[in-house]
Amino acid sequence: MQNVNPTQHQQQKQQIAAGFSRAAATYDQAGPPLFTYFGQRLVELARLPEHAHVLDVAAGRGAVLFPAAEQVGAGGSVVGIDLAENMVETTQEEIQRRQLAQASMYVMDAEHLTFPSASFDVVCCGFGLFFFPHLEHALRECARVLKPGGSIAISTWGTTDERWLWYGDLLKSSPLNWEAAPWFTYQTLNNADALRAALASAGFTQLAIVEEQREFVYASEEEWWAAQWSHGMRHLLETLPPSDLARFQSDAFHRLQAIKQPDGFPLLCRVLFTIGHKP
Repeated sequence: MQNVNPTQHQQQKQQIAAGFSRAAATYDQAGPPLFTYFGQRLVELARLPEHAHVLDVAAGRGAVLFPAAEQVGAGGSVVGIDLAENMVETTQEEIQRRQLAQASMYVMDAEHLTFPSASFDVVCCGFGLFFFPHLEHALRECARVLKPGGSIAISTWGTTDERWLWYGDLLKSSPLNWEAAPWFTYQTLNNADALRAALASAGFTQLAIVEEQREFVYASEEEWWAAQWSHGMRHLLETLPPSDLARFQSDAFHRLQAIKQPDGFPLLCRVLFTIGHKP
């Protein structure tokens, strides 16, 4: 993790929140439903008890929140938090549309949870830990709000599909402002050793890590491009001047042809699911 002062970290959080607020309208709506699928899997692996009280950290558009709310039933509760105001507003509207009295959303910093200690049976976090400047503090906060014997369930990305390594090379060769995506300098959690170390340092025990993979397909170049603007990648793309952005898109579309199949452009997603317990 980079060595910056608390004020810089706060500015970075605001920057991340603003970018995801801009992405909220299309987050997990453009391209294959990656987050929806893996959110459902996280809930299945977490084995949420009926009537449990669940905290969903970095809830986004509810990929974890909605299946969790269905799992715990009307007698339980699922509280989602996110730094991005538009994410919270959009997901809260969907909660109301579905008439889920057991679900709610709040704007909140995971490193400074406002809930009393021992408030929840389970804490979930789908693809969110790597956005936290102080990961160790966020995990300690998760442990604090868990009841003794409670559990944490998280998902993180694994290694990159080798067919897509060209995209990282293209990003590195482009005049992007990497300061727009500060999480690239935070702790990497794409392997079991890093996950075990991070959770163990926060006091979690009985750690179990499951690695799964699933292939998704982008139907066209345009669908893939729209998806890039629906998540964290837009933070970087927004830093390119129009001429450079057009050149970047053209180069990407050209390189995509090397992996094109009859039904589109396949992406193998590798994901690590980690379950831990509070003693």
